[in-house]
Amino acid sequence: MDHIDFRAVSAQLAHPTGAEGIQVAQRMNQSNGAMTQKAIDLLKCEANNHVLEIGPGNAQFAAYVLSRAPGVRYTGTDISETMIAEGQRINRPLVESGHQIDFHITDGMTLPYRNAQFDRVLTVNTIYFWKDHPQIIREIRRVLRPGGRCCIALASKSFMENLPFTDERFQLFTAEEVEDLLRNNGFDRTETHTRMHETPSAGGSILMREEIFINASSAS
Repeated sequence: MDHIDFRAVSAQLAHPTGAEGIQVAQRMNQSNGAMTQKAIDLLKCEANNHVLEIGPGNAQFAAYVLSRAPGVRYTGTDISETMIAEGQRINRPLVESGHQIDFHITDGMTLPYRNAQFDRVLTVNTIYFWKDHPQIIREIRRVLRPGGRCCIALASKSFMENLPFTDERFQLFTAEEVEDLLRNNGFDRTETHTRMHETPSAGGSILMREEIFINASSAS
């Protein structure tokens, strides 16, 4: 097996750039695909919902979001210009066929959207890299309409801390810690789902990953 530079893997997971970032995003689609689809299903999208995905990578699963209900709109936001460009390229046929899909860059601290713009918000395996967790949770709450639904998906702390690429760039969480973050920053209802699921490792073996999905909403 070729030598794997796990420091480089970590850097690309935190902020994909260039040709290597594009390859990492493609690998993440394989390892995180089922997890992303599960998170999307838990959003329970309804007709004409506007869905925001934070950190979508190359947005390969935007089409799956659109398939959940008639008239669904998709927006992706990312800190990586490489991923924004890839998302636009991959989803261009859907846009050309009339679907509403757009992408925007974020500074990693604020979301470039108006208050209550979205019906659903989704993010998968990005929480480890946020610069200020309370700030971003408050931003999610701000752009989510009252009664809307947010799903934060992540691998458990006990799983992540044993991976060879997990370094100081990662901040790991238990389900309870994420629930507290949500409740302390604008959400008054949370519902947590967990499962053990197979995922390919960076070295090509199959691991059993504990996955956490936390739905959050607020009435006001």
